[in-house]
Amino acid sequence: MRSTSKNIVIEYLELMIEKSQLVIERNRSIVNVHDFLSSPERMEKFDAACMLVQVIGETAKKVDDWTASQLLCHYPQVYWRGVFGCRNIISHEYGNVDPQQIFNIIKKHLPELISCVQLIIDDLRNNKHDSLFKAQ
Repeated sequence: MRSTSKNIVIEYLELMIEKSQLVIERNRSIVNVHDFLSSPERMEKFDAACMLVQVIGETAKKVDDWTASQLLCHYPQVYWRGVFGCRNIISHEYGNVDPQQIFNIIKKHLPELISCVQLIIDDLRNNKHDSLFKAQ
């Protein structure tokens, strides 16, 4: 396992929360998937939302890599493989991005992700999982 400090992992988890909150806030006016597609300005909102979802997925993947896949697995309330997979689709197959999926991510899954990531941060600050950060 690559040696990464607990504080850096916490910083990246906080970044995930920040970006999740940002995409949720910026898309409050989007009430259904068709709103994303109704005008060029709304399409720009969709593109920006995809970029933030991509950042969230990339950040989650870094945390998973840094902890040798031994941290996030303790929090199955989030489908982490889906988080990573969504990032890959946005990065490598943007033409296949489903606006309905992005809408669902923003409205349903990101609030759940925020709650879970906050729990992970709290657990790390309370020294749970410290064995992941000790030199081996």
